[in-house]
Amino acid sequence: MLATVFIVLGLLGTGSWATVTILDYQETLERAARDVRQAAALLNGHARSVLERSTGLLVRIADRMDGRGLQSWTDRSLDEAMLVERFGRLTLFDAGGAVRFGPAVGFDGGNDPRGQFRSGPPEPPSAGRPFPAPSASGAGLQAAEKRSIQVLSGHMSGQPSLLLLRRIHTAAGALDGTVLAAVPMSELTPFLDVFDSEHGRTVGLYGPDGLRLAGSGPSSLGVVPTLAEGEERTIAGWGGTGASAVLALVRMQGIPLLAAVSVPQSDALASWHVRLERGILAMLVGVATLAGLALLGMRGLRREAAVRRALTDANARLEQRVADRTAALSAANVKLSRALEEKERANQAKGRFLSAANHDLRQPFQALRLFHHILMERLSESRDRSIAEKMGEALDAGEKLLHALLEVATLDAGVVRPQLADVPVAPVLDDLLAEFRSSAAEKGLVLTAVPCRMVIRTDRTLLNRMLGDLVRNAIRFTESGRIMLGCRRRGQWLRIEVWDTGPGIPAEQLDNIFEDFVQLGNPERDRRHGLGLGLAKVRRKAALLGHAVEVRSRPGRGSVFAVHVPVVGIEGPVPAAPAASAPAPVGGRLILVVEDDPVQRDALRLLLESWGHSVMEAVDGENALAVVGSRDRREPDMVVSDFRLPGRLTGVQTVGQVGELLGRAVPGLILTGDTAPERIRDAVATGCRLLHKPVTPDDLRDAITAILSEPSTGVADEKACETQQVA
Repeated sequence: MLATVFIVLGLLGTGSWATVTILDYQETLERAARDVRQAAALLNGHARSVLERSTGLLVRIADRMDGRGLQSWTDRSLDEAMLVERFGRLTLFDAGGAVRFGPAVGFDGGNDPRGQFRSGPPEPPSAGRPFPAPSASGAGLQAAEKRSIQVLSGHMSGQPSLLLLRRIHTAAGALDGTVLAAVPMSELTPFLDVFDSEHGRTVGLYGPDGLRLAGSGPSSLGVVPTLAEGEERTIAGWGGTGASAVLALVRMQGIPLLAAVSVPQSDALASWHVRLERGILAMLVGVATLAGLALLGMRGLRREAAVRRALTDANARLEQRVADRTAALSAANVKLSRALEEKERANQAKGRFLSAANHDLRQPFQALRLFHHILMERLSESRDRSIAEKMGEALDAGEKLLHALLEVATLDAGVVRPQLADVPVAPVLDDLLAEFRSSAAEKGLVLTAVPCRMVIRTDRTLLNRMLGDLVRNAIRFTESGRIMLGCRRRGQWLRIEVWDTGPGIPAEQLDNIFEDFVQLGNPERDRRHGLGLGLAKVRRKAALLGHAVEVRSRPGRGSVFAVHVPVVGIEGPVPAAPAASAPAPVGGRLILVVEDDPVQRDALRLLLESWGHSVMEAVDGENALAVVGSRDRREPDMVVSDFRLPGRLTGVQTVGQVGELLGRAVPGLILTGDTAPERIRDAVATGCRLLHKPVTPDDLRDAITAILSEPSTGVADEKACETQQVA
């Protein structure tokens, strides 16, 4: 009887252990699948961010040419249409496979439908070797919808690359060519290596047919499920590598690529196998103990009770080990999630730091500029004025950098709207000669312009600034010789060219010179050689106007920069524009100054009082409303306010509520040091006149005079401000 009880207890213990082991097995596999799925999602996000620039460029070029047909483009107009490509990773094939634009391309594996890499360098396509054509088996470039993107592996300019392709069709819908953008494998390798760093895990990017395009995973996934864009799928027990594995797939948005991460099931279950071996050992010990107890049970109840206590303790220790291991894995997952959250918070903090630093740097510059102006008016001795002038030169150098950054931020914010009109070229060239002739003469350079009677379609102000940056750059880097402005007509386009006899630009640097803060031959960052933002601003303005910028250079001979603008016709007689009269000085007005910085507030008060105005002061929006609402106060004629104020009201909201309190529209001038693109958009959307710190006293006086000279509408709820940006 007692032996039967022991046998029943042994069976119950074995069943309990088996149940716990099965549940632990399932939980271990689910945890491995979850980790692999998270890794695949991260891999998909990183790969998509790397490919976005090339896919965006591919779509823009293909959309521009699709429907018109490649044969309607001449070689020269084709070059001009492709000028937006600056990275040397774009190739255009005609329907026969001949390269019409860009470097040579090789496709790994030829027409092999499995797309394996070949040993040795690939053969580039040429007029004698046709572009891989679709076949019945699906090899080469398969037939697809007109606007779909295909992905292959291959080489461009001898460099392993992912090749993104899109067809070009004529207006009748016939296939007429292919646009191909290449993403070098070197751009994908860093983060693929990071994901592949964990022992036993393999990662890769695969086509919809399951063939590997990049990474360390198996060359083929076999038959893969059809996934919608952004869909995830986890496959447990996948045997694509010959051994069972856990595979996670994520379909990339907008690109026919699968991000795949796999881990061998043996690696995923390694910890479970350890627990299983220990459990079996414990169960064997328990079974042996129960067998011994069954044989010796009759020797006494006391020994039986001791054995039962030993078995209970062994089971408790086993369960505790399982719980400890589960808790350790859960803690590791929590740490990983927290690390990702910390990384995101760090990125956000970095953006806030840069914005705040840029804003806070403008505050002391503004105060220094105002106090310097007041100091110059009060100094009489030449020695003291000389020191103050040197201080002014230092302020000018710092403000130039801030203003350049402001102009870049304004262009990036998208608030600049070009005013397109028919513009004669001759006055533009005359303005450039008048502006830069003296600067060129100081360096012993000859600045000339070839007359041009063309009329173009552009924004004259933005074009003047673009060409001014190019001429300024040519003067800065040309030590002797001449600088010439000229025009060449190419069909419906006019090339406005700036030639110089400077040192030239190496071919490998032609793309880099348009990047922010890039300066060739100035490693010590001497500010006398500029800031490295001139050509970056030219690139942004050209993109805004839809003009193309081209550069050619010969080291030791000089360079030529060209801007392509559309031609309207030939210039006729142009009537002289009436001279704009400057507003008459306005003084003796009451101005409300709202500024939380006491140094800024004192500087503004002293400056305004030196111009004959009376000043009311407030530290924030609520204080300004209290000051205006006092019965013994005069009503202000205008408000000068900072944008960021403590409390619930911004500077713009303060201007509006002061107008509501007085029952009439009160004009306002907003001073701000914030150059963040979203802040510029918000300020412009309010309709208020805006000056960016640091602002010169002359600009401040002109803005105040212009605002006070405008006739008042007398409507309380009407916006009383307009926008003005000083860059």
